[in-house]
Amino acid sequence: MSVVERHADEIIDPLCEDESIAEPRTRIHAYGETETGVHAIPLATALAAIHRGSAGRQPHDPPLVWIDIAAPGVPEGEFLRTELKFHPLAVEDTVRGRQRPKIDRYPGYYFLVMYAARINQERGRMALNELHAFIGANYVVTVHDHRIEELTEVLARWRGNPERFRAPGVLAHAVLDLVVDGYFPVLDHFSERVAELETGVMEQRRQSEDMQTILGMRRELALFRRMVGPERELIGSLLRRDIPFLQPEMLPYFQDIHDHAIRVAEEIDTLRDLLNGAMEGQLSLASNNLNETMRLMAAWSIILMAMAWIAGIYGMNFDVIPELHWGYGYLWALGLMVAVGAALFAYFKRKGWI
Repeated sequence: MSVVERHADEIIDPLCEDESIAEPRTRIHAYGETETGVHAIPLATALAAIHRGSAGRQPHDPPLVWIDIAAPGVPEGEFLRTELKFHPLAVEDTVRGRQRPKIDRYPGYYFLVMYAARINQERGRMALNELHAFIGANYVVTVHDHRIEELTEVLARWRGNPERFRAPGVLAHAVLDLVVDGYFPVLDHFSERVAELETGVMEQRRQSEDMQTILGMRRELALFRRMVGPERELIGSLLRRDIPFLQPEMLPYFQDIHDHAIRVAEEIDTLRDLLNGAMEGQLSLASNNLNETMRLMAAWSIILMAMAWIAGIYGMNFDVIPELHWGYGYLWALGLMVAVGAALFAYFKRKGWI
């Protein structure tokens, strides 16, 4: 049974399901505008519309078709190659994943790679979800491994205003716009954590824990920056290239996304600078505490050494020793050690060493 036959009778909305329960036979879903609005449509119908659009759109063709593929495997890769005729290199990138954000041009369509970001509330860390998109004359095909909330929101917008989504460029803009806007809550999360770290450094508490947190956040921000930087270039290339699906009236909207991407990159750089400052402050604090400890140890070493020096003199094994046969010699030696120790303690206390 082919992939198309397996999905012909499956009219399920996967964008509203949890990907953890998705089964191989429900991984590919198609959407299009019908007489009653935007709904899930049979995959065979979507493929027929895509092939008609690739050959030259007719007035009776559906205005737009969206195919969404979750957790792609070997069958889904074969579907992309054989049914949709996508280039094997693009299909390989889609199935294998871990690609750099980019836009590649192929005959009749464009291939985009981007990342959606969110905060994993259970682990308190950033999670990046890779998203691939094929954009053609009258279709958009999205491929992803995990559930991406932005796609659910795009589908809801399309269903709420079908008149606006008459071209693939509009759908591509909605996806990019929500993906980039999703970076700002992540930035807010990092900003709050950086503020907490700066407060901790000023209050001189949890030095070892704060240093581990700073190093972990630096790695996360570096990863975030490596992802946002190429995406900023990707959106900029959309504005510079003569792309058929990007209508002139859509340019201001893509320019707005580009501005947001620039802002995200700048805020990431600012947070990294603040983290570097917090780390330098933490290191300075640790060095200062070490100096305080060394001074304290040096002061007590001098005090004890002076007292041991007196005890060493009176403990020498000779016949002629001061106060050897004096009845109060023992008390005198103890008193002298206490007096010298007290004098040295007062001196170091005044100097701030103790």
